Amino acid sequence: MSLALDEYRQYDAAGLAELVASNQVTGEELVAAAAEAAERVNPSINAIVELYPETERTPVPTSGLWRGVPYVVKDIAHLDVGRKVEYGSRLGLGLRSTRTTHLLSRLQHLGLVPVGRSATSELAVAGVTETVAFGPTRTPWQLARNAGGSSGGSAAAIAAGIVPVAVGSDGGGSIRIPASCCGIIGLKPTRGRISSAPWGDPLAGFASSFLLTRSVRDTETALLLLSGSCPGDQYPLPPLVITRAKPFPRRRIRLMTESPAGLAVDHQVVKSTRQVAQHLESLGHEVDEGSPTIEWHSFVDAMGRMWASDVARMAHDLAERSGRKIDDETLEPQTLAIYRQGRSLSAQALLDAGQVFNQVNRSIGAFFQDFDILITPTLGQLPPPVGRYNPNEDRTASSFFQSWADVEAFLPLFNCSGQPAMSLPLGWSSEGLPIGVQLVADHGHEEMLLQIAYELEDSFGPFPIAPVPQLSPAIRVERQS
Repeated sequence: MSLALDEYRQYDAAGLAELVASNQVTGEELVAAAAEAAERVNPSINAIVELYPETERTPVPTSGLWRGVPYVVKDIAHLDVGRKVEYGSRLGLGLRSTRTTHLLSRLQHLGLVPVGRSATSELAVAGVTETVAFGPTRTPWQLARNAGGSSGGSAAAIAAGIVPVAVGSDGGGSIRIPASCCGIIGLKPTRGRISSAPWGDPLAGFASSFLLTRSVRDTETALLLLSGSCPGDQYPLPPLVITRAKPFPRRRIRLMTESPAGLAVDHQVVKSTRQVAQHLESLGHEVDEGSPTIEWHSFVDAMGRMWASDVARMAHDLAERSGRKIDDETLEPQTLAIYRQGRSLSAQALLDAGQVFNQVNRSIGAFFQDFDILITPTLGQLPPPVGRYNPNEDRTASSFFQSWADVEAFLPLFNCSGQPAMSLPLGWSSEGLPIGVQLVADHGHEEMLLQIAYELEDSFGPFPIAPVPQLSPAIRVERQS
């Protein structure tokens, strides 16, 4: 059986793996299809910053549940020995990894084959993927809109049918934002569910890595097979248990559509989120409304201090490895401003931020005592237009994050708390743009999210694949070297 490109694009990872296991296609044919899809689509969406040439591709494994299934790797912190990792920045151009991270080792064990690097925002700071080094990444649903960030390239590559799964990371919404913008599934697991080895706990524990997908079964399989701790992990968890027996339990659900930042939420986003809650109520779940009490501006200020310190650490490391100076020739002015803020912070300022995080976590923990699942919009607005991000701004980290709070405010609270949160593509705007709805559970309860997600996928899915964008010479990206 030869797999035509249009047919290849319709499969999730499990479906492609089944074709390989039954000898209908080979893993090599799947990798070739992914490369063909990238060559056809990527000039329009700019999801992939490096497609590995055939001579550099990893040989297809002979074993593994997802043997031969292609994927792409986010261009930051997810390392494979000898491959480039440039952090979306001129500061990192040409850098190659000297080690392989635990997550990528597990993916190799599963039999997946990396076919390239996906675009990210510079040092993964912005919630859009639009860099001086590599240009903007666009959602395949409408090329004038950004794919979101910072895992925007991974999400756009899945939505356009280049690969069925891709590596992402989420320190303030960076899996869930692009999942919503691109109409796919993005789960941020419980803190510690996926080991960050050999790194410590990125962003003071705010950040988690996982796969973006286009089916709930792929999300479940990846969570089961990639979870687990390594010696020395700070947040080891008990083994994950997922009950597949139906009918699934009825849950107590809380609906929240008011922005934690007190800002207006797009009416189409609110409508889609309410429709999901009403549908779950019709299925027998108990639904009411409510919001946690959060002092938003204190939280954003504390989060900005923590992020700035991490940007300073990361940029300093890249500069040492690349031999480049940190200035406006190697960092975007906005990133440079955050770097300088981070270099000036005192230890006391970071300790004070930790106290704010504790207060937020106590409020959220108390809020979750009376229900099982929280439903919110993923984003407060529709996918932002390309060009809204201005790399030439000179804001502090907290001011920068606040400038995007109309879009992102529903997300970072759960990076702070470490709870699992998932974006599902459950709505569509009148302009044909995807609208994500976020599900949040208490610590360690990804199984509740997956059970609800299966019910919603049965009702709303299968989630569609984006049409192949028409190649437009006007939006080809000239990359810096």
